[in-house]
Amino acid sequence: MVLAQVKELKQSQELLKKLVERIENLTQDLSITTLQHDLLDYIESLSVVTDYVNIEVDPPELKTYPVNAVLKRQAQLLQAILAQLNSPEEQSDAAEEFEVTEGAIRRMSESLKGIVELNRTLQKESNISVDLATKTPLHEKENTTEKAGFFKRLFKR
Repeated sequence: MVLAQVKELKQSQELLKKLVERIENLTQDLSITTLQHDLLDYIESLSVVTDYVNIEVDPPELKTYPVNAVLKRQAQLLQAILAQLNSPEEQSDAAEEFEVTEGAIRRMSESLKGIVELNRTLQKESNISVDLATKTPLHEKENTTEKAGFFKRLFKR
């Protein structure tokens, strides 16, 4: 059971890696550069669990992917993996599947808790979408609403 979720997490990890590679920072914005580096660190941290799975990852579909949606799906997978690794029966099954000791599974579980926190932080920071099909990979969503100034509100009546 854990193995199927780890395989899906590995595919999601590869998709996120491709998305980060496609982010263009034409204006050299420091916040985008920091986000890219944070996402790369997060992707590498997922290898705590995904290195145990050797599968061929299918290339992702050429469409627009919101980074937040990928991160949310990964958070769900990480929570499910953690829940399974916390039960004693699943720990022994996972130890057999990954060919490691139960102590290594417990250490993996604790590492995954930190990765979940990093995922939550990145979900708050990253509100961009990356299009794998075109040459315009970065679309930053602006969630600002323009408020009318004091005098506009005052004299609009």
